[in-house]
Amino acid sequence: MSPREIAVFSLLPTGATNREVARELSISERTVKFHVAAILQKLGVRSRVEAAIASYVWRGRRER
Repeated sequence: MSPREIAVFSLLPTGATNREVARELSISERTVKFHVAAILQKLGVRSRVEAAIASYVWRGRRER
C-alpha cells in the first residue's frame, strides 16, 4: 500500500466517514473513496467493515 493508503487504512477502525477521513488527512472526499477502493482490492475484501477489522488487527500487531 502507498503511504496515503496506509493513512486511510489506519483510520478505518475509527468508523470515520469518507468526509471525516478527508478532513483529517487534508485530501478530498473523492480521493478517500479511491483509496478505500484500492485498499479493498489489495486486501481482497468486499467491504469497508472487513477492511476496518483487518486494520484493527494490523495496528494491534504493530503496537507489540
